[in-house]
Amino acid sequence: METQKSVGSPDSTSVPQPTLDGSIGDGCRVLLIRHGRSADTVPGSPESTDPPLHELGKKQAIAVGNRLSQARIDAVYSSHLLRALHTAEAIASHHKLDVGVFEDLEEVRLGDWGNGEFRRRAATADPEYVKWAAIGRWDGIPNAEGDQNFRSRVSTRINALAAQHEGGCIAVVCHGGVINAYLAEMLGTQRSLWMMVENTSITTVKLSETPSVLTLNDCSHLYDLLLQ
Repeated sequence: METQKSVGSPDSTSVPQPTLDGSIGDGCRVLLIRHGRSADTVPGSPESTDPPLHELGKKQAIAVGNRLSQARIDAVYSSHLLRALHTAEAIASHHKLDVGVFEDLEEVRLGDWGNGEFRRRAATADPEYVKWAAIGRWDGIPNAEGDQNFRSRVSTRINALAAQHEGGCIAVVCHGGVINAYLAEMLGTQRSLWMMVENTSITTVKLSETPSVLTLNDCSHLYDLLLQ
């Protein structure tokens, strides 16, 4: 007679430890990629509103494109700003994809600190900038869009794009502030500017029932950060 196993009795079947084996599975893998280095600009000049890639930035864009040339990428998206768009094109060209352009993937809208003024204040350690940087949120800058609006803007767009590619992988080429804000909203951090994002670095998130961060600020196509 077969003996019925009692509830709670040990099972002799071995169970492997779960690992991140590289398969995509459910959900969508999102590569959040900062644009290449932008051109040097004079604050307030016409070029400061939308600077193109610096010569070094062009090389960085080629490097990240080559890095991802053999990766599975189902779609490439970008903000409309030139530095992001041209970086996205360097990635998309390897996959024969068009770049989907969305203005709400642009950098934080800085109001009175726009058109290069934010960069100038940071470079000169302006006291108002130093005070703002200690808080790390986008509130308090005159006529800027504000922190929660920025987080909601980028999160809504990125999540909507990911939802169109269940089981796939997309590249979203955007800006350092965008990547910071998206992760801040995803992880629930107080600060929205909490890390330095390297040009053309790749931050990977898996958006599924339980979202997770897979890589952060990966710039190994430029240099090995561990050996610096």
